[in-house]
Amino acid sequence: MVVSSDNAFLQALGNRIRDYRKKMGFSQQELAYRIGMEKSNLSVIETGKSNPQILTIIKIACALNLQPYELLGIEIDTNTFMEAPLVYTPRKHKK
Repeated sequence: MVVSSDNAFLQALGNRIRDYRKKMGFSQQELAYRIGMEKSNLSVIETGKSNPQILTIIKIACALNLQPYELLGIEIDTNTFMEAPLVYTPRKHKK
């Protein structure tokens, strides 16, 4: 699958997490516990409604006995990805 927007990427990532979780035989509750996250937060990642931090992605990959690149193995259409409307708005950090 080749993705060309923020939404498509987040949905593809969520699907990959869910698929690998099910292959490992974990419930959402069990995977969330293993990475120190609330089940509801994992659920919104799996449904593509949340943009997880890179450390969260690494923790999920490790809990699923994967390398992060295996979890992130999603092909991006670099010609159109940045043309799609943005979904994610960066948070402003306090100094």
